[in-house]
Amino acid sequence: MSSPLKIRSSDGLGLEALLDGPEAPRAGLVLCHPHPKMGGTMNAPLLVALTDELASRGWAVLRFNFRGIGASEGDHGLGIDEVADAAGAIAHIRSLHDVPVAIAGWSFGGAVAVRAASEEGNLAAVATIAPAVKAKPGITAGLPDPDGLSLSAPLLVVCGANDELVDPRDAEEWTRAAGGRFVEMKGANHFFWAKYEALSDLVASFLDEAL
Repeated sequence: MSSPLKIRSSDGLGLEALLDGPEAPRAGLVLCHPHPKMGGTMNAPLLVALTDELASRGWAVLRFNFRGIGASEGDHGLGIDEVADAAGAIAHIRSLHDVPVAIAGWSFGGAVAVRAASEEGNLAAVATIAPAVKAKPGITAGLPDPDGLSLSAPLLVVCGANDELVDPRDAEEWTRAAGGRFVEMKGANHFFWAKYEALSDLVASFLDEAL
């Protein structure tokens, strides 16, 4: 059962959040949601499926609404200011449990997760699902240049072969340049309809292996 929380971004905004998992978890995961213009919130069904799978494997999973979404303070942006939200979530889960912490995200949230991991360091792993690779004016800043990344954690990028919003070839090229592992899921689109179970198992297995 999800426990509602109020957490703080690293720049001081109040963010609504949900925590799932056992009282004594083996690891913690911060989960970043997709763009609000695409209906993205911490309650997106794909994120709920990921949360359930990870919680069943002994992970504490912290989902939160980015600034300006739901009851979270502030105004949402292009995925740059939101890095402070992810940093606050990482700090919060570390304050609760002395365990390894990883970060994951989907679409807009995937790009934020990568940026946060590059700035944060000392994370167990980074998993990003159909990340917004290229910048789109007024929507997303996209992924950072892989040459400027400072990632010490293992990186997984998953993209659907039929993704209508993110070109799998762009995602693969970026991942190779960043030194990560790329997986293209056959028959999947950007929303991974009917693929939640396979996707959740893939991401959870990667995170388990990283511990």
